[in-house]
Amino acid sequence: MSSDPFAKRSQMLPFGRGVRAYVAPIDRNSGQFVPFDPAAQGQFDLDVPPPPYLDLGWVENFQRKSTTKYEALRNGTHATVSSQYRSQPEALVEFDFQSWGKIQMALAGGSQEMNVLATPITSLPQGSGGDAIPASYAKDGSNDFSIVLDPGEMSKYNIGDIVAVDWDYNGTTGYIGSGAPAAYLATALDPVAHKDYTRRVTFNLSRVKNKSNAELALAQRLVGRIATGMGVQKVVAFVDREGGSYFQEWSAIFVVPSDSGGRICFHYPRLQPFQSSAENRQQWADPVFNTTLHASLRALPTTDVNDSETVLCYRSYFPASCAAVY
Repeated sequence: MSSDPFAKRSQMLPFGRGVRAYVAPIDRNSGQFVPFDPAAQGQFDLDVPPPPYLDLGWVENFQRKSTTKYEALRNGTHATVSSQYRSQPEALVEFDFQSWGKIQMALAGGSQEMNVLATPITSLPQGSGGDAIPASYAKDGSNDFSIVLDPGEMSKYNIGDIVAVDWDYNGTTGYIGSGAPAAYLATALDPVAHKDYTRRVTFNLSRVKNKSNAELALAQRLVGRIATGMGVQKVVAFVDREGGSYFQEWSAIFVVPSDSGGRICFHYPRLQPFQSSAENRQQWADPVFNTTLHASLRALPTTDVNDSETVLCYRSYFPASCAAVY
């Protein structure tokens, strides 16, 4: 054991109590993502992740697995190994979300995560929600934490309501949703019959924490921007569907904070689900149990600009201030 106060081997053990998960949306049209820079951002406050990353809370049963193949080149009459190379790079990560929410369900479910919009009593039942109460529209002065509405629309909303904020669907194809791609349409829908479709899938959501005669104050910032003319509708639940053709894709950071002062960060630039939705049962005290969301994700490759190498995941270790280096 070294006696040097700046080379303590006892501080090299990253004891931790859990794993914290953060995600950021990816521009699916360009494939662009916001990188996590360990030099500038590695020691961020766990309760204040670097934008645009969003805090998804603690996860359990965090497991990483590489399925990259290692091949060998052989020479001579005895087929002696002369060198090695990697082929079919692939990495998987699995864990259980301890909390349920819109993004947690999307990552664990894989396909469109739909918002169940509030409906009038005359609406016919549908699996993902019937015809919704007509939208209100954001006015000048709205921002990421507040929505200005016509005073006559305020009675539609109460403190505690969840609201979806996005444009009316106008018949476009491709990726749908402000702030984070929420669905993909290969064939256009009828813009009259499906006017609310964008708000049915958008991640641009928050909860009303207060209201005045013409403004909804929000508890969490909207994932995407808000602009004058965006529609606002009340959301009563989230629903996903087994099947479908859409794949979620997000950047992710998983942090293992250490009680000894060190920190481990796993940064996946691109993650997509590779299994359908699943839940696990976590028994507390009989008959009480908790239902956790099980996420199984596959890492997709990116290229590191420093040397053009293919990357699936970055693993960073931040030693404690007095830990030995090796």
